[in-house]
Amino acid sequence: MRFKIWSFTALLLALSFSLPGKDKPKPFYPVASIDSAMKKDAWAVCRDFHQEFVLHNDGKAVENIHFVITIMEKRGDKFAELELNYDKTSKITSISGKNYDAAGFYDEKLKNSAIQDVNSTSEGSIYDDLRMKIAKIESANSYPYTVEYNYEITYDGLLGYPTWQPLDEYHLSVEKSQYDISFPENMEIRYRELNLPPGCRTEKNEKGIHTIEWKIGSLPAQKEESFSPGLVIVTPRVVTAPIRFEYCGTTGTMNSWSDFGKWISQLIENRDQLPPARQNEIIERIKGMKDTTQIVRTLYEMMQKRTRYVGIQLGIGGFQPFPAETVDKVGYGDCKALSNYMKAILKVAEIRAEYTVAGAAPSQGITMTDFPTANQLNHVILCVPLKNDTIWLECTSQTDPCGYLSRSTAGRKVLIIDPKGSRIVTTPLLSADQSCQNRKATVKLSPDGEISAQIQTNYAGYQYDNISGILTESRKEQEKALYENLSVPGMVVSGFSYKETRSKIPEVAETITLTSSTFTTRSGSRIFIPVNVFNQIKSVPTRVENRKMPVYREFAFLDTDSVTFKLPPGFKPETVPHGKTLTSSFGEYCSTLTFNGDQLLYTRRFKMKRGTWSKEQYTALIDFYTEVVSADKVKLVLREEAK
Repeated sequence: MRFKIWSFTALLLALSFSLPGKDKPKPFYPVASIDSAMKKDAWAVCRDFHQEFVLHNDGKAVENIHFVITIMEKRGDKFAELELNYDKTSKITSISGKNYDAAGFYDEKLKNSAIQDVNSTSEGSIYDDLRMKIAKIESANSYPYTVEYNYEITYDGLLGYPTWQPLDEYHLSVEKSQYDISFPENMEIRYRELNLPPGCRTEKNEKGIHTIEWKIGSLPAQKEESFSPGLVIVTPRVVTAPIRFEYCGTTGTMNSWSDFGKWISQLIENRDQLPPARQNEIIERIKGMKDTTQIVRTLYEMMQKRTRYVGIQLGIGGFQPFPAETVDKVGYGDCKALSNYMKAILKVAEIRAEYTVAGAAPSQGITMTDFPTANQLNHVILCVPLKNDTIWLECTSQTDPCGYLSRSTAGRKVLIIDPKGSRIVTTPLLSADQSCQNRKATVKLSPDGEISAQIQTNYAGYQYDNISGILTESRKEQEKALYENLSVPGMVVSGFSYKETRSKIPEVAETITLTSSTFTTRSGSRIFIPVNVFNQIKSVPTRVENRKMPVYREFAFLDTDSVTFKLPPGFKPETVPHGKTLTSSFGEYCSTLTFNGDQLLYTRRFKMKRGTWSKEQYTALIDFYTEVVSADKVKLVLREEAK
């Protein structure tokens, strides 16, 4: 009887699959329906994305997002993972998900056990109320597959609204994307459209609710391209933002950067007081000093020795610094707290300093001077205006010289906070001549081809950043870095030292003594010697067909090399390479070779500019680098004279 029941059930199942009818499941976004243009260079294809942001008032909103994405290969697995940040002002009220096979048939749903709730504390943070929910539906390594997610977030406190950037990752194509923002008709918002084709936006007003809707589709995947500014510069984007906002018990307006600065000014008001004992110490430390720059440097170095950086993201603490008294007591703080603390120290010395909100890399700082948003800024530094100069202070570093801003914050538009009217200024940017690597070396050649070298290299400006990190490392780690950076074949380092000059344009002088038995090549009576011993460029940017991005270089630099070769006795040059001079819109290159008795002097000067060039000029950049690589490869051939 048991067998008969099983057979009858199997028969019913077989019949149910063979009979046509409305109950037969329909495929959901099958892979076969993806256009070939959307598959090119795509690790994943966004089939549908719909974001709805519903504002109730200046401080409350609900966000609903539904998206479907097909993962084409293993490298696209990251797109199947959902990561949602939240804090005390936001709450994730629901998450659901489903998985489909390549044919579009349902596989499984997201289980609650597959949703992690973790602390989202960033590196270096110890006080942080940021959390993250992570969800991922496993694919069982079967490609392609499709995932669908729905989630809702409620907000109680709003400093900003969403930015809609349909194509925000490389190797992701987009079939369809939509963003809706709704708000009461008596409420005003702002928006900025960037790189959008015409006809993407529609608006409607129903039952006292105004809705703005943007739609776009058929965005092919983009590949990474060398010397490019990033997708955010060229892909479609809509930035939405408040005019009035309510956040963590405070209110403010954002019609202008000056308005936003008033809100920040209120957050830092009366937080620059220090205890009497610390004030007395400061006064005693600078007693007798007349030079204001010297006073600032002395007090900045005192602050560096007394404090360390930690991240703090507690509600409004993400924007409001700890009081200076608290930092003085505990000895740590984030960028806001440490900058405010330094401001308080200088106040005791009767030196005015200005709290400055900035964008640190990867943020480019204020890129829309007429459209303020909080997310253009993620850092705080200090500006000290003097009579004939301005000193900028990075207060989170325990090692940076006084007055030096690294590439992280240099050349960016920042907001100086002033109760009488905040203003946008641009931080200093070093030129190529200020950001240089100058190397002088003497290389002695032996008859068997071995070399011994004395090298002195000065790193200045942004090239100081390339080496400053190892100054505080152990001797062993410093030596390891030398072998990695110089890459002279067969080299053995017998001695090295560093001397730092801590100024607004800092420098490090590096001295190295080394030998190598395999750098040159001996063939019979000849020795082949690469004349560019220490600073060869060996690769050329990859050629790209149909480049999409403009050519972009953020910083300029200058490298100079002067190498004196002392030739071995009994050898004469058989082949002397010619020098090379190259000039392009991107930079300059010049090398020379000069003989004087038994010595050869090789010089090289390589300068690259900063700037943006059209995508059509990328070929010219490749050509320039190709010639530089060729010039750097030249060899001197010595021949042993007959005895």
